[in-house]
Amino acid sequence: MNKRVMSAVMAAALTAGLFSVNTTAFADDNKYCYYFPAAHAYADESSKAAQEYADENGLDFKVFIGSDWEQETQDTNMRALVADGYTSILAYPSTDGAAGLFEELQEAAGANIITYGGVTTQETERFGCATDVEAAAYEACADVIEAIGGEGGVLDVLEQLNDTNTLKRQKGINQCIEDHPGAELVQEVAGINNVEEGVEKISAALAANADKIDGIVTTGNQASSAAVQVMNDYYDRNPDAKKIVLITIDTPNDVMEGIESGVVYGTIAQNVNAHVQVPLKILMMLNDGWTKREGTFFIDTGCVLVTKENVDSYQEDLDKVTERIFEEIPELYLEKN
Repeated sequence: MNKRVMSAVMAAALTAGLFSVNTTAFADDNKYCYYFPAAHAYADESSKAAQEYADENGLDFKVFIGSDWEQETQDTNMRALVADGYTSILAYPSTDGAAGLFEELQEAAGANIITYGGVTTQETERFGCATDVEAAAYEACADVIEAIGGEGGVLDVLEQLNDTNTLKRQKGINQCIEDHPGAELVQEVAGINNVEEGVEKISAALAANADKIDGIVTTGNQASSAAVQVMNDYYDRNPDAKKIVLITIDTPNDVMEGIESGVVYGTIAQNVNAHVQVPLKILMMLNDGWTKREGTFFIDTGCVLVTKENVDSYQEDLDKVTERIFEEIPELYLEKN
């Protein structure tokens, strides 16, 4: 694969060393919290990974999932959590407006906040630990264009446009289309808050442009599941239809089944374990007297394109990257006073 993001990840994996992630050298009586704005498949996966790591390290840990994506709701919830003593927080920003909240809680209440999965543009949190989503979206779109022979129409399926990650993914895909003169953006679908909305909007776009769409790229978990449903139904109703190349994101069961059946060409697997476990380790170290190295902020957790060829081995590649990042924390991101 001539994929920049994936090649970088694999190179890192080959040089990864072993590092124990389950080390607590001090009595940690701090209260830790995982915060996500609303119910979502990504929250299910990432909160489980965070809880497992917290349990391994004996942390006082709380998972809090909000009721909606409104910034006002996150403001209220996180202020209450800090007031209740949860001052070591993994947080996913509801909107870019969360930057002001994070700055307030850290300066006024002494909290340490690290964002996971998405970061604010103002970078007021201590660190941001996530996939380089703009680069990953660019590569996913480039994979689609390559798979359709370098030219043809692409349907871009996004989720919530108030999400900073979505805006970065939108930018990456638009840039990719611009960089490939043979490709054309047929339509952009956005404003997807759940699978049902995704099915409705993708179905409408496909019905209106089936003859123009050669490839589809989805950059959200729920949009990906919706696209799989739509394409399964489309091929059931049109068994002789031309093959449309679909590249999704994340690895829910329906997407992985789609890869096996051939409905999904591939999916971008994010390093979800690293999204939450690396921040937890850094929070533990901050509480143990380590301080942030000047000039550091974003920690790229990498991603891998999963196809039929590596469907059984991709997680091993991501785990090696996670091991490398843990090893690099005291070398690149923190220092002991």
